[in-house]
Amino acid sequence: MKKSLSVVLSATVALSMFSSVAFGKTSADFTDLKDLDAATKAKFDAMISAGIFDGVSDTSFGLKDEMNRAQFAKVAALIMGLEINKDLKTSSFTDVSMDDAANGYALPYIEALKTAGVTDGYGENTYNPAGKVTKEQLATFLVRVLGKDADAKAKTGTDTTVSGWAQGYVALALELKLLANGEDGTFSGQANATRDLLLTGAYEAKQQYVPAGKVSVTEAKATGVKQVTVNFNKPVDTAKATLALKKGSVNVATTVKFADDKKSAVLTLTDVKISEGEYTVTLSGLDTAAVDKATVTFTGEAEAVKKIDFVSASDTIAQTTKAQVKLAAKNQYDELVDMSASNFTAVVSGFDSSLVKDNEGNLVVKINTKRMTGATSDTSPGMTMVPVYVY
Repeated sequence: MKKSLSVVLSATVALSMFSSVAFGKTSADFTDLKDLDAATKAKFDAMISAGIFDGVSDTSFGLKDEMNRAQFAKVAALIMGLEINKDLKTSSFTDVSMDDAANGYALPYIEALKTAGVTDGYGENTYNPAGKVTKEQLATFLVRVLGKDADAKAKTGTDTTVSGWAQGYVALALELKLLANGEDGTFSGQANATRDLLLTGAYEAKQQYVPAGKVSVTEAKATGVKQVTVNFNKPVDTAKATLALKKGSVNVATTVKFADDKKSAVLTLTDVKISEGEYTVTLSGLDTAAVDKATVTFTGEAEAVKKIDFVSASDTIAQTTKAQVKLAAKNQYDELVDMSASNFTAVVSGFDSSLVKDNEGNLVVKINTKRMTGATSDTSPGMTMVPVYVY
């Protein structure tokens, strides 16, 4: 029989005041997304949280619903970051109207796509917003979003399920991994595209999309006690680009790792931690004519303990004369705090104890359970409560 001691944890930490935050929907809010694999679910969460997609109802995403041209217009305009004039009331297409209860919302997005040269309509000065979109049409739309129309026209294909005019677009969409063939190895280009294909295709296009114009550093923020994440508005030439971090006028030594998509980078501080004060990140090494905004600032804050939890989910420990209770003290970045054990106090009522830190950064309370201080008997398996207070 397993013998154990019950353990109670009381953790007291100094918490900063937080403003209330309204959280948007995620894939967990839609019943038809619950069986997605983790990788696909991450794509859905990214697009839903970015406001590019929403459900067909509060509880249904409409995963296998057939998409229409109005839906595509909104998605394409948002992933391209086009300027959307939401005050626009009239359209250049005769069949697009704000009075259309089902598709009127798409009017400003459709006009933005036309201005960007992604679409010139369906014909006869119409857009056909309610019209279904075939898979080969979706492939064509996504390729055009990426500005690769000429590349597609230079390609050929032999898939008999794809119309002749779309062969190059489908071939390029497959090559860019925007879309994929079915289990039978064909594309089924003339079948109607569903909303799941629109989302996954749009997600991949968003990752590859390069906005027109110059490079700008759009954001920098501390994402760890020794880590700063920097974002750009478009991919940068990582063979030339360099990033420097300063606190005030003092240089801060870092190592830099650019993301695979070249749209962000992580700066890891090598000698110090982020502390309270103003920091500046500067981008250099690129042709100055190709850069719009080269610096960005953010306010750093000192590391603070935000929570202390048991590493084990259980509230019992094995019967032993030298018990160890492992705790995880987390900072504002949800990392194990970069502080020594001397910054904490552990009180174990009635027992001799000490507090150390292990090699992984966890706090470990070592408790001598052989005999309670001032008592005449040892602890009883399954009966003795050991109160542990950590400050």
